[in-house]
Amino acid sequence: MSEKSKIKVLIVDDSKLTVVGLKTTLSQFEELEVIGEVNDGQDGIEATKRLNPDIILMDIGMPVLDGIKATKEIRQLENINSKVIMLTSHENEQNVIDAMSAGANSYCMKDVEPEILRSVIKSTHSGASWLDPGIAGIVLDKFVNKPGKFLKSNAMTDLTEREIDVLNLISKGYSNQAISEELCISLNTVKTHIKNIFHKLEVEDRTHAAMKAMKEDLI
Repeated sequence: MSEKSKIKVLIVDDSKLTVVGLKTTLSQFEELEVIGEVNDGQDGIEATKRLNPDIILMDIGMPVLDGIKATKEIRQLENINSKVIMLTSHENEQNVIDAMSAGANSYCMKDVEPEILRSVIKSTHSGASWLDPGIAGIVLDKFVNKPGKFLKSNAMTDLTEREIDVLNLISKGYSNQAISEELCISLNTVKTHIKNIFHKLEVEDRTHAAMKAMKEDLI
């Protein structure tokens, strides 16, 4: 595989043991290349400017500047299109919401299996978002285990009743086909509703739509 076709990865983590482990793990996969490593969020920002990585594996708890604040600043950099994967041991609901709101593309736990991490890096690089299943269970519990539909708030007054129904099902992890069957509407109609939801909420994918809905406390 040519150097140009490899996914370039920057590691931002203050744990030397974690960094060594990640470098060893990623070296197994020929399509991935670690191009740098730093141990705090501020250095992560500077390294991103200098190296323009495809993927940043970002810890949350770090000295000088934490991973959430660093991610937010990286999102504001010009001519930088790096995707951020939060790779952390923090699994509380607020950290997930804060990380995704800051602009993280995916959220992954540090004890993830190597092959899954490889898949997360590749899918995130391709434009998808990934939320660790264990985290998804914690976060989406707020939706699944409470009755009722999304209620309109000031942030969502432009959404139609049907779009709110679709957003409710997105937050529960329903596929487009499952939404179609649940609401008895065509697959094309589902896709149209989702496109409109993304536009109105100013998000690019299902994960961020659910995160924004949660942040607004819409249940």
